[in-house]
Amino acid sequence: MKATKTLGPKTSLLFTKLHDQDRLVFDLNTAARLMEVDRVHAAGILHAASKRGLITPIRRGLYNLVPFEMGSVDFHLANRYAIVAANMEGKPYYLSHVSALDLHGLVTQPSFDVYVSTTHRLPTRNLGGAMVHFVTTRNAQFFGFAPHDLGSNHPVFASDLERALIDGFARPDYCGGMVEVAKAVFMAKSRVNFDKLVGYAHRMKIAAIIRRMGFVLETLGLADEALVTKLKAGLLPGAVKLDPQLPMAGIHNPKWGLRLNVSAEEIQKAVSN
Repeated sequence: MKATKTLGPKTSLLFTKLHDQDRLVFDLNTAARLMEVDRVHAAGILHAASKRGLITPIRRGLYNLVPFEMGSVDFHLANRYAIVAANMEGKPYYLSHVSALDLHGLVTQPSFDVYVSTTHRLPTRNLGGAMVHFVTTRNAQFFGFAPHDLGSNHPVFASDLERALIDGFARPDYCGGMVEVAKAVFMAKSRVNFDKLVGYAHRMKIAAIIRRMGFVLETLGLADEALVTKLKAGLLPGAVKLDPQLPMAGIHNPKWGLRLNVSAEEIQKAVSN
């Protein structure tokens, strides 16, 4: 804690207590309590610490502590996911789409944006330098998540493995595209509970999820006849694009009701690289 020698007594007390609690994200009330001062005094101390690059303001009244070993820097995000969780203020949420795939170790291209599913309608916002996209989710579809330990005493809510894949099939554009979703499925194949995955797909009541999932699982050799039968149960006629963000192109796949604007060969090549 040598760095505390360059800090004032109250700032030093705050940083010492935050490090003792292994807490990197904190609010104004917490700072005032730890420094044993009122909110007005605490706000002034934090403003000065921010100007010195010792903390990063996330939004009004919420801050991120810059580790001492980084020295004085203008910007720091110790963990984007912990910051987002601290910002939710009790609203139901879970980290989803590419953010959940990242937590499950299933991304091959880094994403600097954060995706959060919530039952509240919230605008995209910049939280301390990270663009956070809130995906409004109906109550009936708000399931399939659990606490996830980021380490260092930073728990967050995130999709379980199967729900992360389901959200990928629902909105591949929030995961880098259908090819990236297929890669995630292939990398997770030994960990996925496929019965649970099919159950989630039917519970969502979105035919496009079933169509895309069925085709990708078959293309990757991960769907036997029994699984295909379960997946197609109750599926009505229709057609959607395999990747909704790409132009309407490619052949029509009547089995799954898909316009294959990403071919099976492209998917197979992507997972083999």
